[in-house]
Amino acid sequence: MVDALAEARIHPGELWADRGYASAALEQALRQRAIEPRISKPRRAGEPIPAGTPTREVWRGKKRRLKTRDPQARHRRPVERTNAWLKALRRIATRRDRKAANYLAFLELGMIVILARSF
Repeated sequence: MVDALAEARIHPGELWADRGYASAALEQALRQRAIEPRISKPRRAGEPIPAGTPTREVWRGKKRRLKTRDPQARHRRPVERTNAWLKALRRIATRRDRKAANYLAFLELGMIVILARSF
């Protein structure tokens, strides 16, 4: 995606991502392109939780684990919410169109529906 943006002469100043993208190699590659990575850091097993951090207990199989809130999630929420709204439209959720142009047309139509519902 970053390569496609560079080809379109779009140079973002920062990139927000969730914990699944946390790696030193990715962060270094982004910094080489003058993009500041804003990637959430996963908490490693056995790593202490900082004092004052809100936690809640969740069940993972037969074990209870403490889950902490991701402080950067509020910045990603608008994108994740829009993706969820698009996935609610069945034609977009599963791509069955043979031509990419048809899929992109329905994607644009889906965005129009989302915008129309917001007003």
